[in-house]
Amino acid sequence: MNPVTVAFFGISGAGKGTQCVLLEDYLKEKDPARDVVRPEMGDMLRKFMQKDTSLAKRIAEIVNSGGLVPSFIPIWMLTTVLNDSFDGTQHIILDGTCRRPDQSRAVDDMMRLWKREDLRAIVLTLSKETAKKRLIARGRADDATDEALLSRFKWYEEHVVPSIEELRTLGWAINEIDGEGDVETVHTKILAALNITK
Repeated sequence: MNPVTVAFFGISGAGKGTQCVLLEDYLKEKDPARDVVRPEMGDMLRKFMQKDTSLAKRIAEIVNSGGLVPSFIPIWMLTTVLNDSFDGTQHIILDGTCRRPDQSRAVDDMMRLWKREDLRAIVLTLSKETAKKRLIARGRADDATDEALLSRFKWYEEHVVPSIEELRTLGWAINEIDGEGDVETVHTKILAALNITK
């Protein structure tokens, strides 16, 4: 199996995290000789905000007020992870990294530095109604108010969709997957889109 390079996209509730874990487990099972690098941007950001530095405190203020962190933060964090744990031979699964077009350009630069050529993005599509049901079921009712969802959809359209289009312009294959189905069905569709079958 050739190394997989994939970036995941989708609104809150689309199941990105679940599908990233399923893909990671699948790759580890089917290609045990090759490691999987899966930077978890949300977790890295939360850990960073706990540091007692001026930058960490400023970033925490931005996040806690619902704002977008400056692009250099996720780019720097991803660069650090790749410097520590990536040599170009592993599978790499990206979630939460390309949230603005300049971040997409940086990720593209990184992947091409390691001569990765089969570059793919998975976009999980989901209706507002389904997103609301899923977030409430997860105990995230505060995230599932109509106002919160409208804000998240607007943010996604304004910032994330242009990031996806930037990857398309840079030559990444963009695969839209219907995220309305059950977890296993969506997982199977993702494997097919990535040309790795069960």
